[in-house]
Amino acid sequence: MQINLNRLNSFVLVAIAAAGLAAGCATKPQGSSNERQVTLAEVSAPARATVNKVTAGGQVDKITREVERGKTVYDVEATVGGRHMEYLIADADGELLGTEVPIEFGALPEPVRAAAEKFFGTTTGLVAMKGVEYGETQYEIEGPKNGKKVEATFDPSGRPVK
Repeated sequence: MQINLNRLNSFVLVAIAAAGLAAGCATKPQGSSNERQVTLAEVSAPARATVNKVTAGGQVDKITREVERGKTVYDVEATVGGRHMEYLIADADGELLGTEVPIEFGALPEPVRAAAEKFFGTTTGLVAMKGVEYGETQYEIEGPKNGKKVEATFDPSGRPVK
């Protein structure tokens, strides 16, 4: 039996390349590759000034640098006045592009309350946040569903947002 060395070498090279590709995919970090956690000292001066202004008297919990809509931005999570707050701030000029603040479930627009109750099957244990980013309002509702804590996002008319 004669073995064709060229064919055998090609097979081995393809097998090694496939194994390397599979290993690379398996070790790729979860989440977006353009996101990374940073410290306040690493934030641009204009953005840092905005962070200091919006979190005055509070505490910055986490800052994530990312690229959104072609711009570098910071997603800032903070505790201000005992409440969890989130801010989206532009790197270049410190513009406040968005906020996410807690809201009482009863203060949600009726279509959002109805959609959340339908989705979760209850209103008990639900936590609501009102977000405004790039001029668009959304409501994030977090609560129990099928034994797990999940989050659903709705527009002001109660339609789910992907």
